[in-house]
Amino acid sequence: MHNNNNITPNTSPGTLPAVRVAGKCVRRQDAGVALILALVFVALLAALVFAFLFEMEVDASFSHHQGADFQAQLAASSAVVDGMMVLAEQYADMIESGMPPVDSEVDGSQWAMGASFQALNEASMRTAIADEFGKINLNALLIYNNGVKERNEPLIEALRQFFFLRDGDTFDPVDAIIDWLDYGDMDAQEPDGAESDYYLSLETPYPCKNGPMDTIEELLLVKGITPERYFGDAEQGQQPLSEYLTVHGDWDGRVNVNTAQEDVIAAIIAGHTGNLDVSIAEQIYDEARHAPFEDVSQLSSYIPAPPVERTPRTRRPPRIDGREQPLDPRDEQRRQHSEALSQMFRVNSNCFRIHGDGMMGDTMVRVEAFVFRHPYDEREIEERLARLGGGFEQEFYDISRQMFRILDWKTVQ
Repeated sequence: MHNNNNITPNTSPGTLPAVRVAGKCVRRQDAGVALILALVFVALLAALVFAFLFEMEVDASFSHHQGADFQAQLAASSAVVDGMMVLAEQYADMIESGMPPVDSEVDGSQWAMGASFQALNEASMRTAIADEFGKINLNALLIYNNGVKERNEPLIEALRQFFFLRDGDTFDPVDAIIDWLDYGDMDAQEPDGAESDYYLSLETPYPCKNGPMDTIEELLLVKGITPERYFGDAEQGQQPLSEYLTVHGDWDGRVNVNTAQEDVIAAIIAGHTGNLDVSIAEQIYDEARHAPFEDVSQLSSYIPAPPVERTPRTRRPPRIDGREQPLDPRDEQRRQHSEALSQMFRVNSNCFRIHGDGMMGDTMVRVEAFVFRHPYDEREIEERLARLGGGFEQEFYDISRQMFRILDWKTVQ
């Protein structure tokens, strides 16, 4: 019986053998092509499957890292809130104890020590706090006096002295900083400053700010301040300018003597007295970390008193047995010295920088926040704002009273 499924060779001379498959006669050459096509199809299918699996793996990895980013961001934000809690507790303890309002890096709360990494869900967080009132406030170089903006000459000189201590006489960007802050391009340019015509001529042009700085990093836009100068030379022990200068400091340019670094203390004293003596600053710095100053008058034993200014008498002299007694020049000298010290320094603070670090696996996120804490004495704030004019004063009264107000918040990743 003949079976149609048998394979019978075709013996015709000059041709390739043929086979009969499923009742059809197929040459071996055609069968080879079909096999190649089948292999190509399998290869393409394998490539598609591999691509799909690779894409799935990438998506899974992306989702994992997105989850890590979220956890790290959450931990960093929580660390900032933790820092605010530390500052709030320190303030409450101070008020409860009845002690003078003093912010120091060595007080009982140890707020300046920050905190090491702590677990938060699957991530970890760390908090670091710095006092912005312990730095030179660039926005106080020009201040309002009875509604008119004026140069704060002692603070301007203090800033020059700071850059002299940092870089010697080879670099002085103070004129350029003043032009960046001042009223407008129509004002007289400082001798070594720059206005918009300079900045607009750069390869990447931009206008001069002509107003208060929003962040300390804005210094990188100012003429002469390169990244190298901003971040400092670590080999020489220099820290970034952000550790000495601020845009969120005391409005009059005073510095918290209990938290300022030696160069800042020396520069402030030199700006007001003309005497640049780092050794005095080092003594004050060491004393503040041993026993914080509770009143600026305590600095009189470190900072020499200026000569007595002969000014018209504004106070009635004391009377004994109905007769006027002459004022003691030494009393007047002490009064002037105390007033001078109060224009240089303070012992407490209202604004702090909080670094919140969050870590999840290999992912780390930093949140930097500048927070204004409820002032110790609102009368002091009201007095300062009254000098700005009625409109600004009303804006202050319209602000809801809170323990903290966030001035700036940014994420660094």
